[in-house]
Amino acid sequence: MLLLYALIGLFATILGSLAGFGGGILIKPILDFLGHYDLKTIGALSASTVLAMATVSVYTRRRTLKDMNKMHALLLALGSIVGGVSGKSIFKSLLVYHWIGMVQTLSLIVIFSLVLIYVNNKEKFPRYQIEKLPIIFIVGLMLGLTASFLDIGGGPHNVAILSMLFAFDTRKAGFYSIFIIFFSQLASVLSLIFTSDLSTYDLSMLPYMVLGGISGGVIGSRLAKFLPIKIVEKVFNITIFSLILLNTYNFIQYM
Repeated sequence: MLLLYALIGLFATILGSLAGFGGGILIKPILDFLGHYDLKTIGALSASTVLAMATVSVYTRRRTLKDMNKMHALLLALGSIVGGVSGKSIFKSLLVYHWIGMVQTLSLIVIFSLVLIYVNNKEKFPRYQIEKLPIIFIVGLMLGLTASFLDIGGGPHNVAILSMLFAFDTRKAGFYSIFIIFFSQLASVLSLIFTSDLSTYDLSMLPYMVLGGISGGVIGSRLAKFLPIKIVEKVFNITIFSLILLNTYNFIQYM
């Protein structure tokens, strides 16, 4: 059991750090599939593990911070903090409804399907280079809110949206995505600590998943430095397709 959860944290965050989608998109459906914990505990485990991964990934690739547009990065981070707190608050208010898990899972299926279509047909979509500061803040807010509400810590939609709106390649979009994920999950975890009764959560597996997240962040960020973009894109595609299948299964189970 301990090894299983450590490995889930490890492999989810290796892929998440490498491709820029966090790892929560793997942790959430896998823990749903295993069925050992309720939704609020899954959310806490996912957010904490992804925060550990994002912290290590940003630190390991800290030299890349110099290449970021500082104002854009600041606004995206601020937006993601506001979005992270808001998304967690909305999620907690809806936990009383039995259908919230089904809504989350269906949302993931739709988002992942749209992302898969986009990344394989990028040349058919317009690309922009947004410079208006309020819009950049709103982008960060929406990404942080979505990640926190869905308990995924980030997601492939981060990479797709950043690529489309800022004309980033996959590697650069991936780093900006991890940067946003760090702040949104930091806000989410702090909100959880200060506004929730942690005694109602089963966090026995948390240390092992966080350890896996730290290790995954180190391994994934190092791989991201050296692997060709084409390899990163293949990992991205295979992971997203697998997640669509897994979330479809979970959705059927909810019905």
